[in-house]
Amino acid sequence: MSHVLDRFRLDGRTAIVTGVGPGVGEHVAKAYAAVGANVVLAARSEERLARIVDEIHAAGGKAIGVPTDVGQADQLHNLVEQAHLAFGPVHVVFNNAAAGVVEIDAGIWGNTDVVWQTALAVNVLAPYRLAELLHADFLGHGKGSFITVQSCGGFTPIAPSLAYGSSKAALSMLTRQLAKVLAPHARVNSVCIGSMSPDGVELEHHKGYNLAARNAIQRIGGADEAVGAALLLASDASSYTTGSIIYTEGGRVGTLS
Repeated sequence: MSHVLDRFRLDGRTAIVTGVGPGVGEHVAKAYAAVGANVVLAARSEERLARIVDEIHAAGGKAIGVPTDVGQADQLHNLVEQAHLAFGPVHVVFNNAAAGVVEIDAGIWGNTDVVWQTALAVNVLAPYRLAELLHADFLGHGKGSFITVQSCGGFTPIAPSLAYGSSKAALSMLTRQLAKVLAPHARVNSVCIGSMSPDGVELEHHKGYNLAARNAIQRIGGADEAVGAALLLASDASSYTTGSIIYTEGGRVGTLS
């Protein structure tokens, strides 16, 4: 069976993970490092990046942290440049950074121009810009895996976060478009991650949306439950998969009725 599991390895490949927080991003970054990838972590918090990089190194992995606001084009250029300087060409991108959720008490008109602009810049333009910046890498090695992180809000309306949901719906089409134009040198897929928290306990900003009750599984997910899909899509185990979505959302979208 070892040769089957070997298809999930990322030895010698470099993976960028954006939006590395204490939840999904951290778990995915550590998982990629555990299967042999050189990991480039991107987040706005330097303190968080330093902690996760230290923990990856302590576990025998390779990683660097690059403070990055993915909504800023110049910072994306720096992120790619630092990845190249540290490890060479990039093979995998896990686009986990997201923005645009408004507090439930804000109502739909809480989606101000700034919220709309931020949601589109982070959720749509940032993945597009990274694909553009890394296209040459993908052409060079032919093993690109570009993963966007979708949300249930991109498939089912969740008021009041109109800007967030609309931008995630746009991301779904962008993923399919990129899957066409980057083939055959890169595969482009999406993982739809539902309501999750670092430890499976409902987060404060989720309260009021009744999210657990909307899921077929009837609970909030733990962030580590997204790792399997992230590993599958990054690796050769999904070598014939592109333009697809894997749903890890407790059955919320899949069991709509």
